[in-house]
Amino acid sequence: MRQPVTKRISNFISSFSNLNRLVLVIVIVLCLIGMLAIYSASLNMEGSFFQKAFGRQMIWLLMGGLLTAAIFFIQKKLIYDSAYILYSLGFVILLIPYFLKTSVSGTARWIHIGTMGLQPSEFMKIMVMLAIARFLATTSYSNLDFKFVLIPALFSVIPMAVVLKQPDLGTSIVYFGLLFPMLYWAGARLFHLFIIIAPLLSIITAFNFYSFFIWVILMLLILYLTKEKLWISLTVILSNLALGFTTPFLWNGLKPYQQQRLLTLFNIEADPQGAGYQVIQSKIAIGSGGLFGKGIAHGTQTHLKFLPEQHTDFIFSVIGEEYGFVGSVLVLILFFSLLLLCFYIAYRQKDRFCSLCVVGVASIIGIHVMINVAMTVGLMPVTGLPLPFISYGGSFMLTCFILLGLVLNIGADKQYYFF
Repeated sequence: MRQPVTKRISNFISSFSNLNRLVLVIVIVLCLIGMLAIYSASLNMEGSFFQKAFGRQMIWLLMGGLLTAAIFFIQKKLIYDSAYILYSLGFVILLIPYFLKTSVSGTARWIHIGTMGLQPSEFMKIMVMLAIARFLATTSYSNLDFKFVLIPALFSVIPMAVVLKQPDLGTSIVYFGLLFPMLYWAGARLFHLFIIIAPLLSIITAFNFYSFFIWVILMLLILYLTKEKLWISLTVILSNLALGFTTPFLWNGLKPYQQQRLLTLFNIEADPQGAGYQVIQSKIAIGSGGLFGKGIAHGTQTHLKFLPEQHTDFIFSVIGEEYGFVGSVLVLILFFSLLLLCFYIAYRQKDRFCSLCVVGVASIIGIHVMINVAMTVGLMPVTGLPLPFISYGGSFMLTCFILLGLVLNIGADKQYYFF
């Protein structure tokens, strides 16, 4: 017998736990901060209200809220059962921009539907996370050897290779980065995680002979302390040495602007009017904010348009200039609290798939925050990763709200579903 509407509303309210309320409050505050920053950054934009970044962001927020509500009412079992199907579908959609023969700024990342553009690689982050969570959820701890670490790695690396080709280095880093927290949460051995990340470190350190030499010594020490079989140790060493020697070829395979961004990281003044311009202006904006900032819509760097992409990838610079050190720290505390709540929700889950999903959500958000903030202060190269719930953008904002819906769904004790 169907429950009365009033009873169903009562069940809905009671199912919304205190943890969910805290998560929702934090996200709402972050969205409000983002809207104020976007409003300030888009004051001098031409066009009607909904042609400006602020007006368009309101539309994305509304659509995101509806998506969150829809995800909240979906059965967890349905999410589990469709994980591999969604991954396959997402991968097919990821390839569509290559066949449309349309590009934006020389990149094949977008699918255009009328005046709206969607970036499949953003939504693929969710699909990768769900596929990894489902695989690890069906794997017992006793059977968690390297072959069970390798398969989730393939779930991550295959779309990562496609996105790198688009090219989109920032998004590809997220695919690879979310893998490690999820594997660790599932009980993977630290040595297996080391084997996966070692090739990347070998490539990075091989740009300098001394750093590569130190890395090889460190690898030998780790292999000695873990007391792995001789053939395993030899395979790890030889494969990483081979990768180190291929670094010049990998470097030549990068786009010129990607090479320049990496070089600028180590010497920002080498190209102050080119690759280093954004980071220099970003640091000036953040530094000029002082303790309490210049106030909303009073940032000189922001309104004189010294800083490109200030309402998207460099929105944290606007926050630093107009809200100051206090406002910047508040934003970081909010993100840190959100991540802690996600991990606590994951810890409380009895279902392994649900627990791994929330860890995956926290990983995606955490990677974005870490890289975005680091690149605005010159600690990492500019990769084009936006700030969750704050930066302007359609596809990424919708992705963030889908992730929020998953957390709220898993964190709630629902007695009924709409789907």
